[in-house]
Amino acid sequence: MVARVQGDSMAPAYHSGDLVLIRKSRKVKRNNVVIANRPDREDLLIIKRVITITNNGYWLQGDNSEFSDDSRLFGEVPKNLVKGIVMFKYWPLFTN
Repeated sequence: MVARVQGDSMAPAYHSGDLVLIRKSRKVKRNNVVIANRPDREDLLIIKRVITITNNGYWLQGDNSEFSDDSRLFGEVPKNLVKGIVMFKYWPLFTN
């Protein structure tokens, strides 16, 4: 799966407009960056880093906390809402 990042909640690792490759996986680990449906707005996909793993889900936060709506706002994200792990950014290859 491919996703386009919107917003700068994951800066400096990912910026608005970056394209990322996502791999579906059930083996999500702490510090993985994932794509998930936001639990309070399931029609919205988010890109966040896994901070904590519990039996029921994940605590997700953006790297750029000043510009990130994340688990600090909407709580733990159920495991079934995580769509996959970000494998790498493939465009743009270089940033200024």
